[in-house]
Amino acid sequence: MNTFTSSTTDAYALDLSGNYLTRLPSNFGFAHATLQTLDISNNRLEELSEDICRMPCLRELYVDHNLLSQLPNSLGSLQNLEILSIANNNIATLKPSVAQLKALRVLNISHNEFVQLPACLGLLVETLQLLVVDGNPLDRAHQSLVEPLLTPKQTGPNPRMTRTHTYSLQTKEYVSGIKRFMRWKRHSTSNYPTLLTVDTKRDSINFAATWKSHPPAKIGEAEMSLTTAVLPMEQEDAGQSSSSSTSRKSCLFSSSSGTDLIRHMTSSVLWQLRDEWDLDPAHGDATRELLGMHTEKYSSVRESTALDHAYHAKAATAGNSQRMKILSELLVTEVTYVDTLKNVVGVYLNPMREAKILSESELRKIFLNIEVILAFHNDHFLPAITHAISQPEMLIADVFLRHSAHFRLYSVYTNGHETSVQTLFRVSSRRTVSNFIQSARQDVTQIGQVSLDGHLLTPIQRLPRYRMLLADLLHNTPANHTDHESLVAALKSLDSIIYEVNEKKREFEQQTRLRQLQSSILGAAEIPLVAPHRRFCLAGALYLKQHCKMVVRKNNVVKFKRASPNCNFWFCLFNDLLLQCVAGVNKDFKIVDTHKLDTCIAPARIISDTEMRIIGSDTVLYIKEDPDTLRKWAHAINHRLVI
Repeated sequence: MNTFTSSTTDAYALDLSGNYLTRLPSNFGFAHATLQTLDISNNRLEELSEDICRMPCLRELYVDHNLLSQLPNSLGSLQNLEILSIANNNIATLKPSVAQLKALRVLNISHNEFVQLPACLGLLVETLQLLVVDGNPLDRAHQSLVEPLLTPKQTGPNPRMTRTHTYSLQTKEYVSGIKRFMRWKRHSTSNYPTLLTVDTKRDSINFAATWKSHPPAKIGEAEMSLTTAVLPMEQEDAGQSSSSSTSRKSCLFSSSSGTDLIRHMTSSVLWQLRDEWDLDPAHGDATRELLGMHTEKYSSVRESTALDHAYHAKAATAGNSQRMKILSELLVTEVTYVDTLKNVVGVYLNPMREAKILSESELRKIFLNIEVILAFHNDHFLPAITHAISQPEMLIADVFLRHSAHFRLYSVYTNGHETSVQTLFRVSSRRTVSNFIQSARQDVTQIGQVSLDGHLLTPIQRLPRYRMLLADLLHNTPANHTDHESLVAALKSLDSIIYEVNEKKREFEQQTRLRQLQSSILGAAEIPLVAPHRRFCLAGALYLKQHCKMVVRKNNVVKFKRASPNCNFWFCLFNDLLLQCVAGVNKDFKIVDTHKLDTCIAPARIISDTEMRIIGSDTVLYIKEDPDTLRKWAHAINHRLVI
């Protein structure tokens, strides 16, 4: 028959195979919303209606031996579909919506027009356990990719006319299992107590809701489990019979090792398809846009959470005596701080410069901009604090707000402090320098017993000290006090400056590290490795098991090259790229490949206890290491934007 009409039914299984159907009614899905198994194979269907999405309970769909050229986009809505067989059609590609079939475990696309396997199948790597691809005109690359999964041809009388595969999966167990699966779908519904079946030569059939079958056992328990290797099948021996429905079940493989083998090989093929999907630039545009938003989010200034606590904390009702105590401490520590700076400049810097004990370059590296910091505090900030405290209302917050921009002077000093310490340690080995420093320390009245490097640390500690005093002052200032709102603003401004100074320090250290790496890695200068946005994250040796690289040839033809190095490389991770290096001759390392990490926010994924997968812009890497190492690297790669 060519057409049929249908009315609403609550049947669980429907067999319409072998009826020469050319189309299904528009309301077919709605009328059979309770179906769990549908067999419409061996007909003349040229398309499936989008209405199929109205069968949310569907778990098995057989559309073999029809004239389909594509599947409906709504097929991805069948979230419970576990078996899909579309063999012997004219389908050349699958829509990405197939990847939404998260419950799909068996897929048969054999004897169609696939020249290349759809890369979207790789998105099913976690659930799909059996993939049948025989009889497709695959190109050379994909034929080689799926060859271990192909059913082997039987050797004929003339060995030269028929080729026999020799892959590990090409065993009698494998062949028997595939054939049993293909035959089982023709008998899977026979176990149901009642089955809605159509087999007629009449012009039309009207389905009435007169049958109601019992729901089959859930796939994954008893009906079908690739984990336990149990599949219903027809009897191998035609003379064998049994009254029990369970007698029509058998093992897909005679041992669990056969099941594990086919699942492993299917998984291997799907991972390679996943590589092609992840490396396709068309699939990375949206991710890159999201990645840019993510980067921008973490590049903005993050304010201190301590401010929130201070802002929302209930102000203490202490009297002017407590405020006066804090303000007195601020003034006393400021006078002491200015005296320390004067002693460093007057006892060390100027005498060394006059005696030419050190060169001007060495003096700048050791003392940095301490003279500028001294001039600011001695000539401006200390007099302003003294004047504010001498007034009746003691409005100290305005002093910090007016001079907040000058606190950025500490950024230069903070960035160079590590170099200062290293330079001082290096020049102290000279006798003239060490003698001068010892002589200066003996002047107890001026410099005290603190060493020079201890005094050089004092400016690093000054901004945090200001913050502590302001937070304490705010806590002891009533909400109705004139200076309260200004203290909140001053504390917020100081927090922002401290964060800015720390970030610049961090950036300076990163740039220093980048320059060191660039000088020790051959080929890094050509990238170049030193860039304002780049940050170093992690480095170490990793065992590279295999990789898949996308190559764009002439006429924009995309090819995928796979290799299995199976050796150690030295990897260097940054926030935007991953360097793959080997030991060099003149330098420490030599760059072998550069992998940009701009297609995924979290490109690293641990896929087994000892294996990790990393997605680059044009390469997918498979790393084999111990679990602790994999976890450390996966965390560093996936959190590289916030490290």
